[in-house]
Amino acid sequence: MDIGQYDIILVDDSEEVAELTRLALGTRKLADKMTWFADAELAQDFFFAQGGYAERKEAHPALILLDLNLPLMSGHEFLQIIKSNAATAHIPVVMFSSSEDQRDIDQSYDLGANGYVVKSADPKEFMGTVADTGAYWLNRNRPARGSDGPPPGRLPSASGNG
Repeated sequence: MDIGQYDIILVDDSEEVAELTRLALGTRKLADKMTWFADAELAQDFFFAQGGYAERKEAHPALILLDLNLPLMSGHEFLQIIKSNAATAHIPVVMFSSSEDQRDIDQSYDLGANGYVVKSADPKEFMGTVADTGAYWLNRNRPARGSDGPPPGRLPSASGNG
C-alpha cells in the first residue's frame, strides 16, 4: 500500500481494534487506505522520517485516528507533537478512545484535535462509527495542505505494522 493524499493512519495499541477498523473501512472500500502503528513512538518516527523511516518522504494523510491510552507515549503527547509542527499541523487528527471523560475530551480539543470519537465495546456499533468517520474525512472533508509546497507524490508503505 502507498501512503498518499487519501490515507488513514491508525495509532492504536490493540491489534483487535486495528483489524476491526480495517474491516469497517472495507465496507466503504477504504480498507486499502489504512496504515496501522501500535504505538505513538513508531508513528512519530514515520511522520518525521526518523529511525527505520529515515529515507521516507513526507506523508500527508487525510486523517490520523489516534488512541488516547498508548504505551510509551500517550495520544495527547503525540497529538501535541503533530499539531505543534508546521509540516504536520494541518493533518486532521480524530481522537479515537474508549474514554468518555470530559477532561480527556477537553484536553484533546485544547491540544488541537479535530474530533473526538468514542470507541464502542459493541463490535457492530464500533465498525459503523469507524466507517462513518473514515467516509466523512476521506470523501466529504476538504483538507488543508501544509505550507511546505504542493502535495507530495505516493510514498512507500510503512513496514512492520502496516
